[in-house]
Amino acid sequence: MSEHKSNSNHAAKGKKCNQCSLKQFSVFKDCNEAILDKAFANREFVSFKKGEYLLKEGDAFKGVFFIQNGVAKVLKRGKKYKEFILWFARPGDIIGMNSFLNNDKKYSFSVSAIEDIESCFIPESDFRNLIAKEPAIGLKLMKDMCEKIDLIEDRITSIAQKKIREHLAEILISLASKSKKIKQGGLSVNYSIKDLANIIGTTKNYLYKILSDFDSKRLVSMKNHKLVIRDMNKLFLVATGDDF
Repeated sequence: MSEHKSNSNHAAKGKKCNQCSLKQFSVFKDCNEAILDKAFANREFVSFKKGEYLLKEGDAFKGVFFIQNGVAKVLKRGKKYKEFILWFARPGDIIGMNSFLNNDKKYSFSVSAIEDIESCFIPESDFRNLIAKEPAIGLKLMKDMCEKIDLIEDRITSIAQKKIREHLAEILISLASKSKKIKQGGLSVNYSIKDLANIIGTTKNYLYKILSDFDSKRLVSMKNHKLVIRDMNKLFLVATGDDF
């Protein structure tokens, strides 16, 4: 996985882990600071522009990414290269943990930046050394992976059991609840129509029809390819099947 090196900001490499504001929210929160800095001495600060790939399915596994800023989509390719988005990686998330825990030689998914990304790349050997010295971190990482699996299972169940308009409402509520961006009195959902269609498992054209209906009912507004939730209460009704 050589492509990430061209985006590295080596000037930030000397920053200590205990100076990172995300440490208090991550699995490394209770880790001994001296051990953490020593274990991650070879980490690299890596940045990606919107649309760039952090890694691609089938790339040789060399380590994990710790997201500092921005949002990336973790996805797999299906038939005719159709995307299926597994989950969104946000600040504090670690990408590549399943490959690490499974001892995989290659990444089993692709990761693409949907916003500009800043991250730390931690080599596999450094990560293994840290867990050997701090076994409690291994348990936290397994717990984090279980939560991601539960999230994916819930999405699959939702796709199977709900109408597309109900599932869209559910996804919009979930994404907006994790967004800190407020625009014009509403909750901004900063994701493309293509990404939303891939999350739900439908086409962009059909999704546009549903969003146009939501727009006409003043549930959401669409402007310059951005979505803003206007009425969260009504959107909750749609998500639970109690349409109007």
